[in-house]
Amino acid sequence: MARTMAAATVRLPRKVVEELYDASLRVAGVVETLEVLMDKRTMRRIKMGEREYSMRKYVFAKGPAQIRKALS
Repeated sequence: MARTMAAATVRLPRKVVEELYDASLRVAGVVETLEVLMDKRTMRRIKMGEREYSMRKYVFAKGPAQIRKALS
């Protein structure tokens, strides 16, 4: 004989749900940070970008047209 499961409803205060959601966002951020730190290629690019920035090797671009011009 098969047992059927009735749908269960759980009531939580809105504050608890908001805190759970905020915590899930923080965990997702930590996971994303760890993924970046583990990616050697990305870390090399970040370090190169920091060096270029400290040497003032950057350009200002306002708007899509200037961005395309700077990247070409």
